[in-house]
Amino acid sequence: MCNHFRLPDLMQIKKYLTEDLNLPLIDPQIEIKQRDIFPNQAVPVLLYHDDKLQLVNKNWGYPSPVDPKKPMFNARIERFYENKPSMWDHSFAKQRCLILSSEFFEYAKTTYQVANGKKYHDRYRFKTNNPITMIAGIYDQNNFSMVTTAPNKDTTPIHNRMPLIIEPSELRRWLFQNFTSLIDHSDTNLEVQKEPHQK
Repeated sequence: MCNHFRLPDLMQIKKYLTEDLNLPLIDPQIEIKQRDIFPNQAVPVLLYHDDKLQLVNKNWGYPSPVDPKKPMFNARIERFYENKPSMWDHSFAKQRCLILSSEFFEYAKTTYQVANGKKYHDRYRFKTNNPITMIAGIYDQNNFSMVTTAPNKDTTPIHNRMPLIIEPSELRRWLFQNFTSLIDHSDTNLEVQKEPHQK
């Protein structure tokens, strides 16, 4: 369950999307600073709307039908293909977006103890070899959720799920085409780095 990623700043985003990938991005009219993002925070996501590719601020997490205080911020991609209807179905079908990150973080089951006796889970950072790591997302009104899939070889030792990474060549397929071929991303290569322990 990914609940933390780092947002690049506007200059990095514009350079990657418009110069490196040559995408027709509408000039963003919002301020974007590099910062760490957690659920329930507003963050710009990339979506294709009204025949335009644009960055729009949305809140990370759908309102939970069970507990309003606990947003639902990860959506399993396999859920869309199950017979039982889900709250995600309409978004998967018609409202897909991309989350732009410089890296994302996962906590492992392994723990360590610091001098004051507190225990913490080991934390790892992940990124692709692209300047920006694009992650599949879905949205509804002012909310979005990160899409997850089965882990690849880099993530398996640490966590049983991983964000669905979208490569530049897959961008259009995810945003507005049939995305069935994107479910299995076991061949995705990620750079993994263990975070230093807290003191």
